[in-house]
Amino acid sequence: MKKTWILLLAAALLLVAFAACAEEAVYQPKDLPVIYLNIDGGQAEIDKLHNSEDHSYKCTGTMNIAVPEGYSGEFEGRFIQENVTGLKMKYIRGRGNGTWNLPKNPYKIKFEEKQDLFGMGKSKTWVLLANYYDNSMMRNWLTEWLADQMGLEYITQGVYADVVMNGEYIGTYYLCEQVQISKHRVAIDELKEENSELPEIQGGYLMEFCPDDWESVNTFETAKGLQLGNMEPSFDPEDGYQNDVQKQYIRDYIQKAEDAIYSGDWEKIGEYVDVQSLADYWWMMEFTVNADAWRTDSAHMFKKRYEADGSEGKLHFGPVWDFDESWGNAQIETMQNIGFNNTTFVWADQLRTMPEFRTVLEERWQVLDAKLEEIVKEGGILDRTADIIRDSWQRDDEKWRPSKTELDMTGRSLEEEIEHIRQWTNLRREWINANMDRLGMLTFKMTVRGEGLQEETYDIPCDSTVNMFLIEEPAVEGKTFTGWVFEDGTQIEDWFIMDRDITLIAQFE
Repeated sequence: MKKTWILLLAAALLLVAFAACAEEAVYQPKDLPVIYLNIDGGQAEIDKLHNSEDHSYKCTGTMNIAVPEGYSGEFEGRFIQENVTGLKMKYIRGRGNGTWNLPKNPYKIKFEEKQDLFGMGKSKTWVLLANYYDNSMMRNWLTEWLADQMGLEYITQGVYADVVMNGEYIGTYYLCEQVQISKHRVAIDELKEENSELPEIQGGYLMEFCPDDWESVNTFETAKGLQLGNMEPSFDPEDGYQNDVQKQYIRDYIQKAEDAIYSGDWEKIGEYVDVQSLADYWWMMEFTVNADAWRTDSAHMFKKRYEADGSEGKLHFGPVWDFDESWGNAQIETMQNIGFNNTTFVWADQLRTMPEFRTVLEERWQVLDAKLEEIVKEGGILDRTADIIRDSWQRDDEKWRPSKTELDMTGRSLEEEIEHIRQWTNLRREWINANMDRLGMLTFKMTVRGEGLQEETYDIPCDSTVNMFLIEEPAVEGKTFTGWVFEDGTQIEDWFIMDRDITLIAQFE
């Protein structure tokens, strides 16, 4: 009997070894590490995962990581990883809003135990970004590098890897940290449910802008209309954490910060807000013309319990997250993005009317501009990042180009993307350096007049695009409206840029 059990055990070990060899045979590491996702239940479970629009369906399984011979991390000597097998996933599920319904899916993974992957620090929760919208796959990485160089706290780190799911190669992914309060993430004091007294309730809090679920008890709105949500701690009863004292404290604190900003008292503002982190975060959003800036729950701020000097913690901004639709990504042709109003955040807009804050912005721009030069120069961060992913990018492109072609998203080759980002960055820098005197300008006046019209004037954000199709055509009895002209008689086409005070005159026949 003992011999029989020994033979059975040996056979089982051989099967495990054979399965591992079979997995490795499917896709061998080349230039990047390979992450093997082994989903329990096979394709039937994977289909249920991908058909779950609200990400509620979760699969279990294991993760293996295989590192190519000679791999020594990314170009800055970080992200070292050894081969590892059998990491148990408590679950893997979908993530993302608009990105989830694309052919290449992003995922959220939670392990049974904390794992330190590629030296980024132990955590149970990790994210696999697909970067399907970003044909370069580099925009999030470039933003994180830039934010780190600017000195913003708690940068979400990430590493490129090829991913295989149950034997099928699914492309190049960006394995990165989840935005959360943790020792190796947003490393601020963690509140406990029983904390209801000062000074414990001073922090820490992690907030999100424009929360997706506006009906949640975690969301609130300031007097000036700023919509925010509590990420951590979550006060949603479904999350099993309730503390009305903490919830009211952070809301009152944020309102006091807003009141200070609108009071114009610079010293008072500094008591509530870390103005340098706000300036840096605003530049990250505004320079890159991030389509998600302040408009989605991808923008964050946090409050510490204490500052380094022992005083009460202030509101800090970050971490940067979700910049795939930035750095000129939406532009088919490389062109210059003008203006300082590509993003809208009422606090920053109000502060820009104050000379003290404009001074901070001007000083921080000089630091940022120098770091941008490091990115775009020949052999700089942009080129070195492209060198890391070039071969993997080609494999991913072969996998997903047919689906992108169907969605009219084919876009540029990698080499074309590199030059597009380089040229776009330099054009944006050029405009900003030539127009720093306009930092405090928020609006221009648009006056509308013409026969039979009551003259009206509107404040329009500086350098924004006015779409003529959105302006109601005037009507005069017995006449036909033929269009709008500027004061000098120039006919206005479909759109124009608000780069000055402008008067529109209605024309009739």
